Amino acid sequence: MSIVFVNNLDISLYIKYNKSMNDDTKDMIKDLAALVEVPSVASAAEENAPFGRENRRALDIFLSRAKELGLKTGECGGYAGWAEYGEGKLTAGALAHLDVVPASDGWTSPPFTLDVRGGMMYGRGVSDDKGPLVACLYALARLAEEKRMLRGRVRLITGCNEEEGSACIKHYVSSGCEIPALSFTPDSDFPVTASEKGIAHIAVTLPESDETAVSLAELSGGTRPNIVPDFCRAAIRAGSPAAKRAKDIPEEGGMLRITARGVSAHGSAPEKGDNAITKLLPRLAELLPRDEGLRAAAELFRDLSSPARLGLGGEDESGKTTLNVGMISCSDRRITLTLDLRLPAMYTAGDAVKALGKAFPRGTDIRVLHAAKALIADEDSPLVRTLMDVYREHTGDYSSRPLHIGGGTYAKELPGCVAFGAVFPGRETHMHETDECYPLADFEKLVDIYRDAFIRLDELAG
Repeated sequence: MSIVFVNNLDISLYIKYNKSMNDDTKDMIKDLAALVEVPSVASAAEENAPFGRENRRALDIFLSRAKELGLKTGECGGYAGWAEYGEGKLTAGALAHLDVVPASDGWTSPPFTLDVRGGMMYGRGVSDDKGPLVACLYALARLAEEKRMLRGRVRLITGCNEEEGSACIKHYVSSGCEIPALSFTPDSDFPVTASEKGIAHIAVTLPESDETAVSLAELSGGTRPNIVPDFCRAAIRAGSPAAKRAKDIPEEGGMLRITARGVSAHGSAPEKGDNAITKLLPRLAELLPRDEGLRAAAELFRDLSSPARLGLGGEDESGKTTLNVGMISCSDRRITLTLDLRLPAMYTAGDAVKALGKAFPRGTDIRVLHAAKALIADEDSPLVRTLMDVYREHTGDYSSRPLHIGGGTYAKELPGCVAFGAVFPGRETHMHETDECYPLADFEKLVDIYRDAFIRLDELAG
């Protein structure tokens, strides 16, 4: 049975056929449906909405619901908001985000409408990160409902720009907003993430080529650096030098059109996807052989071993360097490729820039768009051990060890913070892909886990 929740109203059928579901779960699903409905992809800034009106709308929904649940709320200029419970100093907290990556074609249900089928919830943000945010909100509300005595205050902070560099939380910190002594972000996997690779988003603008400028009318692919692109398209002008080499491509409206299709995946795990841009690059290089920069790109990015060819093949506990060609475009007669590199702690964004500079011809412009250092947390620290204990007590899983990942989270932005869930071992949620999903049964478990995590961190920090 599949129930699609439209405009947060059509939940009656789902409740009718799930009489064993408790009231909290019913309300959580309603609230998640309301948030999924908002296409909170970053857009042009507006007054009191630095990341666009939809991100602001999602923040307003969160703040309104938190108040209804009896929590104190606040915000800082549309960058971030918070809900809290307790008195005294700010001891513990969680950081989650309301913004999402774009949704490409190919979904089996509308990406911005919550769909529940086969025990799974589908929709953009259900796992990254609106579903975990709702679970944290209800964990905090449960403490308030229980009138739980705490040593201090517990705050759930929610930002609106995590997917584009976490400017929201950077602003939260620089504005002097309170920072919890200990916190977690529910934006990774269970049990606990102890290390995260560094991140570098780098734009590589190739030198101008006369042949390419004359021949190439259009070039586009990808939507974000941190998504493996599932499409890439180019248009060659009929009668151009490139068109004369493309005898196998039919002319259509004065253009020869080339398209590549792939499979989207999270940019931190390019091996899980099929990159449409890197599939198209060799063909373009064949048609435009005098474009030295294009040839270099086709050779360098021909497979997943490009970091090793760049001299960035080192490895630490978080793994090896990965590289995703997330976007490609052509403007002002020059081609730009936007890369997402995930770097072990031994490398910096500067190292990546130097390596790329050696790989491309003179005249290539290489610019860092976003960079974040690697995060290494001690597995034996009180924070990590406490969260591991909470996870083990709720799951009985005593064999799993702290994780080391290529993804990046808010944990990099605050001291005393690590990622804690929300994906259980062995689950596939298709973050940043089509048909993003999260198990309904796991959604219900999160509230108990995060409630206890808040209590334990409050005790530890107090």
